[in-house]
Order: sequence, then C-alpha cells, then structure tokens
Amino acid sequence: MLRYGISVREILKRTVIVEAENIEEAVQKVEAAVERDEILLDVDDYDDREIVPSEYWEGGRVPDGEDVSCYWQLDHNDRR
Repeated sequence: MLRYGISVREILKRTVIVEAENIEEAVQKVEAAVERDEILLDVDDYDDREIVPSEYWEGGRVPDGEDVSCYWQLDHNDRR
C-alpha cells in the first residue's frame, strides 16, 4: 500500500478593534500587541479546519523508504 502525508490545519482567528490613522498603523499596533503576548489565541478562537495533502511530499505521497518515524501515524486498522 502507498503512504501519504496528510496535514490537518486548524485555524484560529480573533478580530481586534484598534484605533489608528490608517490600516498600516492598525496592523502594526495589533502585531506589536501579539509580540507582547497581549493577544493570545486559544480554543475559543477556533474558526476552521482543513485537511490537505502535506506539502512536504509532492501530492502528499511519501516516498518508499522515507523515515517518517517522527510523524503521527494512523494504524491501517484504525477506524476512527
């Protein structure tokens, strides 16, 4: 059987209202707040999930002989 690397990405999102002279300044203020850990996203900020072939291998297909021991692996009998 072939092996594939499939990435699960969960997107967190929070909208922050900020006063600024323009959009660039607004983005900079929020970036600075994130850097200072004033804005920390958590499970309540869940927005979306996507399941896609991993970008590490073309089309997600893991080449034969590739060491993938550091990745989470689903057992072929796993029916979850």
